Amino acid sequence: MALNKNGFTLVELLTTFAIGGFVTVIVASIYLAHFRLFANQNTAIDAATQNKLALDEITNQIRQAQTVVSTCSSCSGDTTGANILVLQLWPLDAGGDPQDPMGTNYDYIEYRKDASDATKLIRKTFPYSTSTRKSGTRIVATGVSALTFTYDNADPTLALEITTNVTTSGTSNGKTQTTAQGAKTILRNK
Repeated sequence: MALNKNGFTLVELLTTFAIGGFVTVIVASIYLAHFRLFANQNTAIDAATQNKLALDEITNQIRQAQTVVSTCSSCSGDTTGANILVLQLWPLDAGGDPQDPMGTNYDYIEYRKDASDATKLIRKTFPYSTSTRKSGTRIVATGVSALTFTYDNADPTLALEITTNVTTSGTSNGKTQTTAQGAKTILRNK
């Protein structure tokens, strides 16, 4: 009588499982490598984006500013220096357009790193009572590791040009991505 062999031998099964396991390991390692690469690229893009947001915001306000001031009455004692910038701007009318400050009725904007979280760049706005500029503190950028201001004059209140340097960074998978940029901006209204 003839025996019917419809099954697999133990060797065939072990070989199939070994090949399947090998293919699974290769596919998983490729996936993990691409995942790490993607996460690192995302972190680098985020650091560069935060840096650009910070520089764009600050340079735009410098261009609109009347002058750099050492401090303002509402600025909680913060003074312009290497890490803090206080700008004096014309107040805004109901239409959002700059209006004549009539001597001393200015708005003030301060840029600095947040005292409670030094990785955040904040903007504090101190409007004059009749200005429609919104008062308050706003986070401009996150991941900020360094913020410096330099002036073309030893006395910042006499400066015509301000150089802003911002360094932002982020960490993913133990790898730190850093972006450092600077911008020179001329006070347009001085």
